[in-house]
Amino acid sequence: MTQPLETTPRPTLAARMKMLVAWALGLGLLAWLLHRTPLSEVAQALQQPSLGTWALTLAGLLFSYGLRAARLQVVLDLDAHHRPPHRWLGLRTDSLRVILMHNAAVNLLPMRAGELSFPWLASRELGMSLPRAVACLMWMRVQDLLILLMLGICLWPGVPLAWRGAALLAMWAGWFVANAVMRRWFEQHAEAPSDAQAGGMRRVLHKLRHALFEPAHHRPAAWLLTLANWSVKLAAGACLLASITGSPWSTAWAGALGGELAAVVPLQGPAGFGTYEAGVWAGMAAHLPSQSPALALAVSAALALHVCFLLCAVLAGAVALLLSKLNARSDD
Repeated sequence: MTQPLETTPRPTLAARMKMLVAWALGLGLLAWLLHRTPLSEVAQALQQPSLGTWALTLAGLLFSYGLRAARLQVVLDLDAHHRPPHRWLGLRTDSLRVILMHNAAVNLLPMRAGELSFPWLASRELGMSLPRAVACLMWMRVQDLLILLMLGICLWPGVPLAWRGAALLAMWAGWFVANAVMRRWFEQHAEAPSDAQAGGMRRVLHKLRHALFEPAHHRPAAWLLTLANWSVKLAAGACLLASITGSPWSTAWAGALGGELAAVVPLQGPAGFGTYEAGVWAGMAAHLPSQSPALALAVSAALALHVCFLLCAVLAGAVALLLSKLNARSDD
């Protein structure tokens, strides 16, 4: 049964100011990047890839959506709670709808505000309680960041093997120590019934406790699906970037990774424009000479890739929303 939904509070003046700053930052950064890139080059970048390259990029992106839906099934342990309404190629259609609609919201709204849609969607579509959905979202974002960092360490071009090994060892040790310290702290501060209603830091820690120590969150399948999702999405993006800029695939892959890591920045403009392109450019600039022809095309290529990702996310989200409404009508 669907859980009752909490009313959404009206944004405060500080929240509105933060939103305005984010829009100004994103649009200003995009304007500065485009000032150095003639619009004719952007139009040419959209026409440069072959039909096969576009198809490969879109196929990789759609496949990554399926991998995300599969991870959600594992992390929320959905099959143990209720039967799926339908399955499509082994995926629960309710899980896939949530992922597609949430992904569209994240891509469209500034400041990662689309993340707030996940608890509501999980409650409406999957019958999950809001606290559990929030804990699941927190854990998936921690998992995403760890996997992206690991991929960067393992595959960033030009890094000596010994440095990669040392960085991975330091990352593993840091995670082990942080996990042990948090587990010890939580054991010493036993959870009280009122913690869920507490405000400020206690409420954040309450959610973090459930995000870190929920058994389903640490299943090997969740980690493998997260790794597969990001590997496929970065590879798809690298194919398009390499096709437009003519750069080596490894350099294009670094650009795709830079664009995804830029999404971690708290201040995001509308639909992530500006910050994503800057991240792609920075990733490619780390491996190309400043006067490289490929680097001169990096912003155009990043914009083409961003538009491709955005349109695909919006169209997939719209289809998922339509299916959700049709499913709700059939249940009435």
